[in-house]
Amino acid sequence: MTPRTRTPRTPAAATTSPAAGAASAPVRPSSLPTWAAPATLVTAAAGLAVSVYLTIAHYTQSVTLACPATGVVDCQKVTTSPESMLLGIPVAVLGLAFFAAMTALGLPATWRARAPWLRTARLALSILGVCFVARLVYAELFEIDAICLWCTVVHVLAVALFAITALATAATAAIPDPA
Repeated sequence: MTPRTRTPRTPAAATTSPAAGAASAPVRPSSLPTWAAPATLVTAAAGLAVSVYLTIAHYTQSVTLACPATGVVDCQKVTTSPESMLLGIPVAVLGLAFFAAMTALGLPATWRARAPWLRTARLALSILGVCFVARLVYAELFEIDAICLWCTVVHVLAVALFAITALATAATAAIPDPA
């Protein structure tokens, strides 16, 4: 018996005719980097934990922010400032919602899902998070004149989430097949 050789199957939609040109070259999705889901999940979960702490501190007087209250570093001044609210909602609660959503969007099953809206939602939310962080850092530096260490942790985690999401999304983008 002779061994059978397999010829790769090419879907009809992925073939191109010479007349079609390079513009309609077949594309294939790139594989998900192995670090994407764990990095997103750990970073989002850490942000969620800090946001829970800040939210509890906002709503109760029994929780004291473990942060100096002197000089430039003053968590109490930042978290009780008018800038700590947006449309009557505490910024800590907005952070909680952001990191909860990013935790859900960072689950391995969500990264593996082929639904384009999940990719778009994950990237859009991470961009929104970075934009909001930029506004909050501006408020801390130029309006409140104080820095909150816990808020800085949240800011760094939001920027890290954006970087992870952007890099992993770019790595999983459709890649043209070589001709």
